[in-house]
Formats: sequence, structure tokens, C-alpha cells
Amino acid sequence: MKRLIPVLILITLFSSCKKSNSTSDFIWGKSYGTGSALFIRTLPDSGLIACGQSDGKPYLVRLNKALGTVLDISADEQGLFSSAWCDTSGYVIGGNINGKMSLMRYSADGNKLWEKSLDAGFKIDFANIFYTGSGQLLAIGTASPDSVNSGATSLLFVRFDTTGQIVAQNNLNEPDFISANKAAIDNDGNIYLALTRKSGSSESTAGVAKYNDQFQKLWETNLYNNPDFGAASRAIILDASGNIYVTGNTELSTADGKLNNSFVVSLTNNGSIRDDWKKYLENSNEGSALLFDNANGLMMLNRNCYIINILNPDDGADIGRIRMFSVCHSDDTDALGEDFGLDYENNILVAGSLGGSFFVALKSSQ
Repeated sequence: MKRLIPVLILITLFSSCKKSNSTSDFIWGKSYGTGSALFIRTLPDSGLIACGQSDGKPYLVRLNKALGTVLDISADEQGLFSSAWCDTSGYVIGGNINGKMSLMRYSADGNKLWEKSLDAGFKIDFANIFYTGSGQLLAIGTASPDSVNSGATSLLFVRFDTTGQIVAQNNLNEPDFISANKAAIDNDGNIYLALTRKSGSSESTAGVAKYNDQFQKLWETNLYNNPDFGAASRAIILDASGNIYVTGNTELSTADGKLNNSFVVSLTNNGSIRDDWKKYLENSNEGSALLFDNANGLMMLNRNCYIINILNPDDGADIGRIRMFSVCHSDDTDALGEDFGLDYENNILVAGSLGGSFFVALKSSQ
């Protein structure tokens, strides 16, 4: 709360304009139908892959280095793609079809090779996919933290190979709502989850948990659990030393009531919050993704207006901020950033929505 007063001052500094976003603020930007891009990654050939939902259907697009479309894939039923992995032989894509976990394999030229649909007993919104080596992958199925009032949910862990064979499956039974919006995996196969929980009529809480490769929980740490203020964890990343960084949103008290604020917290690998490493950042916002830049700065993407905060990972000190738009106000915008990355020239790739459309863009980091 020590940063609440200076943070509130920022509202005045950045409240002079409403919805007025222009793709001219980017080096390049393109929309692909009504919806949202949820995932973006650079590829070894200097191209990129992005996926999400377009016109109500799961959608993936691959672009080359010149940002021309190599292929796009759209499923026939309602749902979305939330993550993807690819090699020279093709793509494995995860998401949901009609509320069930959907895992699909496509060839390099876009032909579907197989599809798996798994019913978890609750509505799955997202499936996060990780390649774990030796031809095997892990998918983690979860509800969205935005569906926090939907009742009891669970987490679905599915280990499978590139041929579509299910190697292991574990549905973690939970008595109340739980969401693991994003996850990370270390070199030993341990799984780290950005958790949101809600029990009964209480406010939602933000946390982080570590599981081993057998899906057994090793520890769980609450980050924000004030009964008067809701919170949610939305993204997670590890550094080379095993430190954990989590971002999301928590409510703060203001003269007008409650206000969402994005946060970043860092923990040691045993789940202890590092000294003075809990930072409140942007008002009327929420952290949606994390990455490290080429200078080892920790970059955090705020969902509203695609604002990026850059922090020193050692102590959380403010290094800088990158604004995607010359004009954008976080409490009234249709520019919503879900994921980001860096290309091979250190430019910033962003994925999300703009004006209600599936949107990907390239922004100079200078």
C-alpha cells in the first residue's frame, strides 16, 4: 500500500484521453477477424505463430519473416486455441472446443493429423502446452480466472506424445473454484502455476503453486488473500536461478471505491516471497504476460492499452515503461493485450484484440 498514493497520481497523468488507438503506432499490425489473439511466439526461421479465437472459432496463423501469411488454421466448432508448439514436421495446438480440452496435431502444410477431446467435468477455457522432450508434451487444462463465479472447477493435466497417444492424465479434484491461467516448467519437469482461487462468497485470491512431474503438489503460496479485495494470478515465468515471477491483478481501495491494479511478485524456488519484491504497477489494469528482454530486464505486459513495465529482476526496481499507443486510457479502451514476445531484432511482438478483432502487431523497442 506504500505505493498507492503515487500510483493514484498516475491516474491524473494518463486520464486525458479515451478510446483512440491507431495501428500507426506500430511498425506493423494486422487483424484477423472478430475475436482475440491469446498466444504469440517467434520461430527459428524468424517468423511467428499466433493463436486465439476468430469469429467464434479456434484460429491459428503462421507468418514468415516478412510478416506474410504462411498458413492459417481454423477449427469448425466454437472454441479457441490458447497455445501451440511446432517443429519442422508440424504443429500441436491446445485450447477448448465447446468447453472440452482440445488437443490437435497438424502437418507443416496445415493438414489435420489427429484430434483429442477430453471432458474434465468442468468447462475448460484454456489449455497450456509445453514440450517436455523425447517427443512428449504436457497440456494443462483450466478455467479462465475471469469465470471466478462459475462454481467449482479443477485442473486437468495431460501428458501425451506427438502421435496423439495419452501417456498420463490427472484431474485434480478441488472443492471450489481454481484457475491456473498460465504455467511454467523447469528443466526437472516441475510445474509452476499462476493460481486464482475462490471459496463460496469470499473474494478471489491470487497465489502460486509448484507441482512435481507426477502432478503432486510440493507447495502453494498465497500472494493476495485480503477478504475485502479480490485478486487473480494471470502469468508466471522463471529465471535461470529458479526464481519465480507472477503477475496479475488485485483490488485497491480508493475514494471512489475499489480499483484494479496490476502487480508483480517474485518468490524463491521454495515458495517464499523475496524481500521487498511485491510491486504494484498500473491502475485500472492487470498483468497478463511476462518475459525477459535481451538485457535481462523483466518485462510485464498490462492487458489494458498493452502497456509494458520493465523491472530489475534482482530487486523489482523500475527500469522503464513502453506505451504501445500514443493515445490510450486504461479504464476505457478496446486495446487489450494478452501475450507478447521479442523478434530477432529485439522488436516487441504483441497479441490481443483491438476494436474487438484478433490483433497481432510489431512495435519498436526503441
